[in-house]
Order: sequence, then C-alpha cells, then structure tokens
Amino acid sequence: MQEHTLIGSGIKAFTSEKGATGTIRFLDSPEEVLEFIDGPDVESTVVISRGGTTTFMSPALMAGVAGLITLQGAPESHLGILSREFGIPCVMSAYFSEGISTSRGETIPADGTRVRLDIAGDEGQVFLVGVKGGGN
Repeated sequence: MQEHTLIGSGIKAFTSEKGATGTIRFLDSPEEVLEFIDGPDVESTVVISRGGTTTFMSPALMAGVAGLITLQGAPESHLGILSREFGIPCVMSAYFSEGISTSRGETIPADGTRVRLDIAGDEGQVFLVGVKGGGN
C-alpha cells in the first residue's frame, strides 16, 4: 500500500488532473541540466529549479521530465509558460516542510526522494510517496 504525505505546496502553473510521480533531482547549473538530459532517467524525474526565470532548465522540459518544481516564480514566468506548453505538471514558489538544506538555506526534498505533484486543486501540492509496511 502506498502512503502519501504532504511535504510542500506552492502555486500551480496550470490546472490538470494529470499529476506527476517521480524521483527528485535538483538542477542548479546549465552543466547539470545538460548532463541530466543525456541520462536514462529523464521521464521518471521531477526536477527542482531555484527560479521560474531559469532559462537553462528549458532543455530538461523539452526532454520530457515528469514534473517541475521551482522555489521562486509565478505561472507567468518562463518555466511556468513552458510547463503549460509541454503539459508538464509544475508547482512554483514551492515551500517544503521537510527535506534537506541547499547551499542557500532553502529546504527541498533530497535527490532520489520519490514525490507526487498534484495540480488539480486550488494550489500545487507535493507529496512524499512511500511504501507503508506491515502485514495487517
């Protein structure tokens, strides 16, 4: 049985019943994005970017990532517009209640954390996806 725990929320770039589930990857430079898009896990990854105007993230969206989270920005920003154009679920200006600290003191889920983005309601939500144990 899968258990989903709300760990973050923000502004959704658009509304869709189609969410995204994948593993987190924080990309903070053009070099990291180019290395990532040549790898095998693009379509099963939810990427995190600092800002909504971070144009170097465009190749990741064009490569078909599962979802996008930004720590700043609004739906009218570059990445918000691109996420709508490509139909990639996106939560912007996300705030997380748990995770690790970045070099700038932001809290984000650690790379490899499995999450689900929900953009169907009033706000964008990020859920931790875990397997609940037990044989009850």
